[in-house]
Amino acid sequence: MGMEAASGLGAWGSVAAIAALAVLVVGGALAVVRLVTRILDRIRDPRERLTTYECGEQPVGSAWFRFNNRFTTIALTFLVCDIELALLWPILPRALDWLAAGEGARVFLEVSAFVGILAIALIWVAARGGFRWDREVSDG
Repeated sequence: MGMEAASGLGAWGSVAAIAALAVLVVGGALAVVRLVTRILDRIRDPRERLTTYECGEQPVGSAWFRFNNRFTTIALTFLVCDIELALLWPILPRALDWLAAGEGARVFLEVSAFVGILAIALIWVAARGGFRWDREVSDG
């Protein structure tokens, strides 16, 4: 009983030691950055620097506005194409092996079906006007 409790405490002790080390490293890094930027370089915090945009342009309007919902369609379409490439990438190194084994036609048909289904979806989104940013929103 005593041996099991000691080994359990040792595991929690190592977790606590790593957590304390992480806090010390991050806190130390933040302290060094604060020291260099505020004390050594004498950087002040002017109100202009703390505004919403630090690019030199004055903010126009409120930050709370309705964002164009068409961005979601475009972003999801990009993700579908990106995932399609990520899923097709591992096939390339094996393509010559499949051709040598006589499986080239079957693999080509499977990949064509996969890409074809995604292409049909892309054509459908384009036909419905999903990529026109300035289209009119209708009730239909």
